Amino acid sequence: MAEVAYRRLEEAIVTLSLRPGAGMTEAQLIDLAGLGRTPVREALIRLAQHGLVEILPRKGIRVADINAIDIMAALDAREVLERLVAREAARRASPAERIAIMAAAAAMGQAAQAGDATAYMRLDKELDTAIGEAARSPYASRSVEPLQTLIRRAWYHFERRADLLPAAGHHVALAQAIAAADDAAAASASDALMEHLRRRLLATLAGAAATGQSI
Repeated sequence: MAEVAYRRLEEAIVTLSLRPGAGMTEAQLIDLAGLGRTPVREALIRLAQHGLVEILPRKGIRVADINAIDIMAALDAREVLERLVAREAARRASPAERIAIMAAAAAMGQAAQAGDATAYMRLDKELDTAIGEAARSPYASRSVEPLQTLIRRAWYHFERRADLLPAAGHHVALAQAIAAADDAAAASASDALMEHLRRRLLATLAGAAATGQSI
């Protein structure tokens, strides 16, 4: 139940149903998750560890802001870990896992074609999880997971539908390399995806700064 609570609250934060900087009570989050106090409290501890919320004693819970410096620092760390995970997944995935990875990437492409950013986000999470499990590298997978969430949230905040199709293409290329058991191509596709995210986020941040928008 704690895992279910975490996934529901994480999605609400990533898709901005819970806005950056918003203050919430534990009771409100229990209602949102649709679960009891214990699993929600466990989920909140994990969300705080991943930098998505702040737990304020006697004041409630505050959804973390989206900070440009944090985003780029997270992307720097994620790039290194993603390359390792992608390479290991290409080497170690079972036939069934390769099929599941391709299916998740194809579904992302379909969501992108439909302009459904929320479905795309869920499938992106599904693909990340499938690749992480296939890599058989639990320390790297656990380390990269919160970074994936932070970047997914920033992407959803800044890009949304404008980048669905290009980003989906990079995910499909990564999935194809893993499915083909080509570890060098998987590492290159991972680097290309991270570079794409970096360029788009930097361009969006620069545009926001030029117009005086808060980040």
